[in-house]
Amino acid sequence: MSTSGDPIRYATANEVLLALDPDTDPETVPEHTRERAIKRAASATEKWINRTGRAFHPVRVGAVDEPRSWEVHDVQDASSWSPATVILDNARPMPLDPAEGDAIEIRTGRSQWDDVTDEEGDAWAMDYRRRRLRVFERRLAITPRDDPNTSFVRITYRYGPLGEDVQINADNVVESTPPDVREAVAAKAASMLALSDDTKTGIPDDGQLASRSSRSEALKAAYEETAAEYSGFSTV
Repeated sequence: MSTSGDPIRYATANEVLLALDPDTDPETVPEHTRERAIKRAASATEKWINRTGRAFHPVRVGAVDEPRSWEVHDVQDASSWSPATVILDNARPMPLDPAEGDAIEIRTGRSQWDDVTDEEGDAWAMDYRRRRLRVFERRLAITPRDDPNTSFVRITYRYGPLGEDVQINADNVVESTPPDVREAVAAKAASMLALSDDTKTGIPDDGQLASRSSRSEALKAAYEETAAEYSGFSTV
């Protein structure tokens, strides 16, 4: 049964099961099949975010308590050196909030870092719409075996909806996800169920979708069409 411990996702188990077979009654599906649908929906949600870069809930970059996992930039990759301006890896970054675990650090030595999160406007500035990070405070002196331009800044932040109301229910389904995205994620999850899971749900045979493989391909095509609209390019 779904609990608040379920992974975040953009489609419900029922939506996945109905995408797999529109004639099924989700309420009669065995619990183990429903759990598979939840897991596939979570996986499809991650694939959607990675494929399109469009998240409809706050997504964390790096683990707050593990700085080695944070996003790191070199000055050599900057579009300007004074101040050093870099483009974050993910679009739609959310305003940095230390209370949420967001942080930005400037390297001051080979393995020394200075937390400047509270110094927005002085040590750094962010154009959130363009995801441009400008760093005003950085070390310039070169020491033996340590180039200050390498890994000069690291940051953990959240990206996702800006100025939008995010609604996540008790089952960790993002209810504010646009309907077409919910449908696409459900289709992607169902395509994985069709191929990899021994579900008890039948696949309708209408003369065109006569096998799990063909059904899976049709579902993936439906997903790709929406993903291409949101990302601006198609993999087909």
